[in-house]
Amino acid sequence: MPNKALTILIADDLHLQRLYIEKMLNQLGYYRIVPVQTFEEVQILTAIPADPFDVLIINAGLAAHTSGPHPQVRHVLVYDNLDLANPAGAMPTVAVRLPGVPDNVNLEHFMDIIDPPKARTGLRVLPWLRALSRQPLAGV
Repeated sequence: MPNKALTILIADDLHLQRLYIEKMLNQLGYYRIVPVQTFEEVQILTAIPADPFDVLIINAGLAAHTSGPHPQVRHVLVYDNLDLANPAGAMPTVAVRLPGVPDNVNLEHFMDIIDPPKARTGLRVLPWLRALSRQPLAGV
């Protein structure tokens, strides 16, 4: 069960790309999403370090030629990034760079790192094992 309290900021200058990523996140169970079009909007929304966004998913083209403070976020996914060298500036807890646009698998794996699925407690009894345990022993 995903953590529904996670706040996610999507930054891409292409409207359809923001919608595509938001839809994939919705399918994974995340709904506290803010899509923005410019890096300036990212800077404004992340300027208050007291309550940072949990996740920033950003197109590398938006942040490539900008100056100023780096966004205050806990985890970052940079996509469409051809330069996969070490990122500049302060490092968030989890920083992932993709050479292309994230797909369902990439996004699901990234969110699993940030918001790992809860471990099941106790033993899991397989249905065939339960049925086998109910059968009387032959020859005893």
